[in-house]
Amino acid sequence: MNKLYVIGIDPRCPDEKVREIISSCDVVIASKRHMDRVKGAGLRVKGFVSISPLKDALDFIKENLKRKKIAVLAGGDPLFFGIGRRLLKEFGKEQVEFIPAVSSMQTAFARIKEPWQDAVFVSVHGRKVEDIVETVKKNNKIGIFTDKINSPARIARTLLQEGLSHYRAYICEDLGYPGEKITSIPISEMIHMNFSPLNIIILINQKTYNPPLTTHNFSLGIPDEEFAHSKGLITKEEIRVLVLSKLRLRDDGSIFWDIGAGCGSISIEAARIAGSGEIYAVERDEERAELIRANLNKFGILNVCLVTGEAPDALNTLPSPDIIFIGGSGGKLKEILEVCRERLKEDGRMVINAITMETLSQVETFLREIGFDFEVLCLNISRTRVISQKHLFYALNPVYIISTKKR
Repeated sequence: MNKLYVIGIDPRCPDEKVREIISSCDVVIASKRHMDRVKGAGLRVKGFVSISPLKDALDFIKENLKRKKIAVLAGGDPLFFGIGRRLLKEFGKEQVEFIPAVSSMQTAFARIKEPWQDAVFVSVHGRKVEDIVETVKKNNKIGIFTDKINSPARIARTLLQEGLSHYRAYICEDLGYPGEKITSIPISEMIHMNFSPLNIIILINQKTYNPPLTTHNFSLGIPDEEFAHSKGLITKEEIRVLVLSKLRLRDDGSIFWDIGAGCGSISIEAARIAGSGEIYAVERDEERAELIRANLNKFGILNVCLVTGEAPDALNTLPSPDIIFIGGSGGKLKEILEVCRERLKEDGRMVINAITMETLSQVETFLREIGFDFEVLCLNISRTRVISQKHLFYALNPVYIISTKKR
């Protein structure tokens, strides 16, 4: 199978290596803007496929890569808030070759003559502006990738509603193009101005800001009462800590599925440990999904994607996981386990909670049949409560934690 070339394009003309690759490709997949840039540089393209809609472009690559040489054009560095991550998930590191250009964010910092090694970066492209509020609060220098919907004015309104008026904004429009423009204004003035859709925002704190102590500044093991949950349906704090230890989460960009996410307590704690990872909280019940949304907002979690739907069907469109937790199955445990066995990456970990012996038996039987080694932990936890000024222990329901690894 051919390599898939992922080429970063910036407003400068492509260098000789890039020109050779593009000219030799049977098909170039790109947006109209990037194709116009290539054609403007005098390059002839044998075949062109639009990158939008992305699903169709990915399907085209899968169907044709064996017999055609294909290049995907992206802006700047494809691995910096770009399409690179998605292509790696779809085709793997062995299949993809990256040729980056200068990132538009790097160019923006150069234009305003500001060091960027101490900055943090967020994107509101296809996301909610509210998702970046906590990140802005906790940092002094923030680079923001915008889109047509989440304009500078909209971002400014959201931040000002949160009392974040102490930032100076640099709006960098049409970087590298003839109409390039850099505007430096207080964030409060952004709400009254219009900018080119092709823009980047840099925010710089104009005073020392200390985030208030809030209920989400906890270490591992957030107390149950801090989560919005219904009828006590939550993975209890002590059990949650042990589940997280068995998941062996790391901040390494891993993909994590939380199936039957309930109120999202496992997903939220996992997201705090695996900051650069992607957590997919899968929940079929809409009422519980609303609780997850509320908890994600409360704790300022940005790297959890809520998937509302019933497993295993809801898992079909998700990227293949490195780690899986199954906290609920809706009566479809066998089908879910089959999909998880197929999709879990090599050496990936899977942890399943069971509260009945029948569920434990079903999981054990399945793991034995497919040849997976496993460990079972039976937890019997008691807490104290005061009755007539005396402390008595009352027991939580026993829980079985089954952990395994794909080999």
